[in-house]
Amino acid sequence: MTATSAASRLGAALRGGGVARGATLAACALLALGCGPGAMPASVRHPLVGSTAPEFHAESTAAVTVGVPGTRRTRVTVIDFWASWCASCSRTMPALDRLWRDRKADGVAVIGVNVDDSEAAAEAAAHELGATFPIVADLDQRLSGTYGVAQVPLTFVVDGAGTVRWVGHDPASARRAVEVLLSERPAGARSVFE
Repeated sequence: MTATSAASRLGAALRGGGVARGATLAACALLALGCGPGAMPASVRHPLVGSTAPEFHAESTAAVTVGVPGTRRTRVTVIDFWASWCASCSRTMPALDRLWRDRKADGVAVIGVNVDDSEAAAEAAAHELGATFPIVADLDQRLSGTYGVAQVPLTFVVDGAGTVRWVGHDPASARRAVEVLLSERPAGARSVFE
């Protein structure tokens, strides 16, 4: 087919209602592109992004052993450092709890790390905020130091291979990071909390 015949066919299609059909196809293609998880959201600058997450295992306030790597294979682990006095944390915790409830069956683990309260205060604050995922008390701040936490809340999203893929403060962006990772990993992995 020559360029002239292609141009004349395109012109005929446009005159014969092809514009509407072409616009509809273009809209469908754009919609299909927007339906997936998309690209990884922007992360804050942090030295652990792209590195192996520091290993830890701890007993949660609910006497569940949690950590990185998980006791069973996980597809994604979300680690949120928080404190009961932190106003932003009071907005982050419920959002992360919704993420955990929505995606734990898909192999998502969420671990809250309370950085400065007593275990009793951490439990009370977690209960008040509606957090049902495991909470670890980091009373000596050893874990927060290992992870380079300078302020709270700070959330880490770790892939199934143990690589820190996202670090930030926004729970909606953390959720997007989880969705991107779930779209990259094979199904069949189980959460450490099942």
